[in-house]
Amino acid sequence: MKTTSKSLFIAVLCLFVAACGTVQQAENIGPNDPSALAAIRDAYMKAGQQRSFRGRMVTDSDGKLSESTIEYAAPARMHMNMKTQNMEHILIDGTHYMKADGKWTRLPISSASFLEQIRKDPEALAAFERSVSGAQRVGPEAVNGQPATAYRYYQAAKMAGGLASSAGWVKLWVGANGLPLKVESDAKGSMLGFSSRGKTTIFYQDYGANIRIVAPM
Repeated sequence: MKTTSKSLFIAVLCLFVAACGTVQQAENIGPNDPSALAAIRDAYMKAGQQRSFRGRMVTDSDGKLSESTIEYAAPARMHMNMKTQNMEHILIDGTHYMKADGKWTRLPISSASFLEQIRKDPEALAAFERSVSGAQRVGPEAVNGQPATAYRYYQAAKMAGGLASSAGWVKLWVGANGLPLKVESDAKGSMLGFSSRGKTTIFYQDYGANIRIVAPM
């Protein structure tokens, strides 16, 4: 796997650590503001209840920039276009397809449980909360002209018996409708022996849009 691809997947891991139910907190920097933690949890919970969304992700890892787009359709379909790396991933009801060098391949990896846990597994949110410390409300900050409230928290976790880990600060902007508009992570992550440190920003939009994701082969 190319370095830029590894960095991108690690960045996604750092932002969606809650997808693993066996999370253990690796570091605690201080108490959470209860109201801030509740607002953060509620925003992620509401996002998981949406039938679809689109996102744009920009990652700066070790001075290398990468850009990707994400489309999600409930209950278990996702399309990620890694523009900088000229790669695509499509996850459909447990089947994972990857396009590299212009050719689609079906991978022997089941993705259904990952997406379902992010979306509706109560243990996923509980695991997320176990990894968070220092949660606080930053204040009102607009995102692309849309009013939002910003929150900040430190997330440090070990997953899958230490096979994966992440640690760093995350900032979340929640719109007036209670849904995430932007997430920014500055973290170090490792997965299956690969490690990287970088800053990842995801912009969310088109909640509830009519998104159609089909198998490429």
